[in-house]
Amino acid sequence: MKREDKSELIADLHQRMSQAKVAILTRFTGLDVERMTQLRRELRKAAVQYRVVKNTLFRLALRGTDKEILSSHMEGPVGVAWSAEDPVAPARVLVRYAKEWPELKIMAAASDSKLWGPAEIQGWVSLPRLDGMRAKILGLIQAPATSLARLLGAPGTQVARLLQARSRQ
Repeated sequence: MKREDKSELIADLHQRMSQAKVAILTRFTGLDVERMTQLRRELRKAAVQYRVVKNTLFRLALRGTDKEILSSHMEGPVGVAWSAEDPVAPARVLVRYAKEWPELKIMAAASDSKLWGPAEIQGWVSLPRLDGMRAKILGLIQAPATSLARLLGAPGTQVARLLQARSRQ
């Protein structure tokens, strides 16, 4: 690879890592081409990018980003999955396939200058999706207003029932 190509790759990766909400390092040694293609296809469906890069180039690309703490975990062949939209999307796909394929190992993740281990990454998968979280929050916000409306409407309803019962007598 020419020096110009390397510098372009480093600049491109640096920009992508700066915009990414999360980056997850994986070890993929032992995966055949068919499985790797399937993994990349599923990651693409989830709006996640996956790339295998030389460690030296990736370390240079991470400099000055909040993902720089991943540099210490880069040994041997490493793949990187990242998402600029949903921080949990890469974890969902990778954890699902890591359970099926023992050759795929999740090593570490970085988000907001924090380093996360494999156990924490697996915990992310149990989190509800963003739409589900929004619905829960909206429900919590609406609950007091709904209760108040029922409370204010209850005396009127009770008076109407009382009058209706009296009219039947």
